[in-house]
Amino acid sequence: MDTQDYREHVETQVLAQDYEPVPPEEANPFTPVWYKQDDDPTIGRTKVFVTVNDDPSLDVETLETTAESFRTLVTSASPSTETSVENRFGYIVFALENPTDDVIEFATEDFTVADRRSNVFPLVYDLTSDTLHTHNVPRLKGRGFYEKQKLDAEELLTPSAD
Repeated sequence: MDTQDYREHVETQVLAQDYEPVPPEEANPFTPVWYKQDDDPTIGRTKVFVTVNDDPSLDVETLETTAESFRTLVTSASPSTETSVENRFGYIVFALENPTDDVIEFATEDFTVADRRSNVFPLVYDLTSDTLHTHNVPRLKGRGFYEKQKLDAEELLTPSAD
């Protein structure tokens, strides 16, 4: 699969699940970004943002900077108010051919997911092996957030074998 095919797959899936595109001026420099607000039975009201990044020269430092920039977008596009408590999620998928082990490990194990009342999950999609690398679900603390990530990844971000 190539990057364009993967991006089209994600777009098809998110639109089928009633996600809406974020206006390009609000999503800049991430294009496109899709958004959905929902009520999750286990973790409450959620606001979810999804984008695909296809920087072929991605390294750990760039991944971290890019994921934190996406967190800024998620928090600014969905500011907290005193009267509402919402769980903000951002999924940024780095679609790469043969990603390095250090990039996969940093994205799925070392990156700080929860920060500034948001949960940003950098995921790595290996275009060569058609494998999505996600975060493991912990045994205790934060389990519901990581379970949501796993379910969303399976539903929205993993191409089915045809």
